[in-house]
Amino acid sequence: MNAVTNPASTELFSTYQKRLGSVLEKLAAKKECDVHSFDVKELVNEYDFVSKQLYQMDNLTQMMLEMAQLYLTDRQMQDATDKVYGEGTSEFFGLAFRAFYSKE
Repeated sequence: MNAVTNPASTELFSTYQKRLGSVLEKLAAKKECDVHSFDVKELVNEYDFVSKQLYQMDNLTQMMLEMAQLYLTDRQMQDATDKVYGEGTSEFFGLAFRAFYSKE
């Protein structure tokens, strides 16, 4: 959809982005928890649900595993994430997403 001809799509995108941000805030608050804990998995599941709606995709596994890798290895992403959510959050997000989406 083109945001110029369909401003509602811009609003919808913004709404989804805010909701994803809210989930990440809640997830960041759990960074002292084990990434395999119910609370962490529940929040990553919520992130998955909203992302599927936003991106209109049935399966986000590959995309989210790639994002997890960026959280764990990309210095720029780590710095930006930790600046917003606190030191060590990027690593926690990476581990939480990897734990949720891995087939291990």
